[in-house]
Amino acid sequence: MINMKEYGTVVHRSLMQRDLMIGIPPMGLLLILLLGVFFMYILELYIMGIPIAVLYIVMRLLTKKDPYLIDIVLDNIMQKDKLIP
Repeated sequence: MINMKEYGTVVHRSLMQRDLMIGIPPMGLLLILLLGVFFMYILELYIMGIPIAVLYIVMRLLTKKDPYLIDIVLDNIMQKDKLIP
């Protein structure tokens, strides 16, 4: 009989965790950066820096428990609607 404990190997926790940029997924960071560039540089609405900072904090809090939540929400928003006959 084969002892399965002999085939175990140490896997570091960092190899199993998701890669996050400054605490949020890359797609969420891209969304925040695009909104920041659009409102603050193109439209020169510098007051929009406050809602963008709040959006970052909310995304950061949401990804603490589930790092895939922002990607799931963005995928569902971008999903094509299908008409059911």
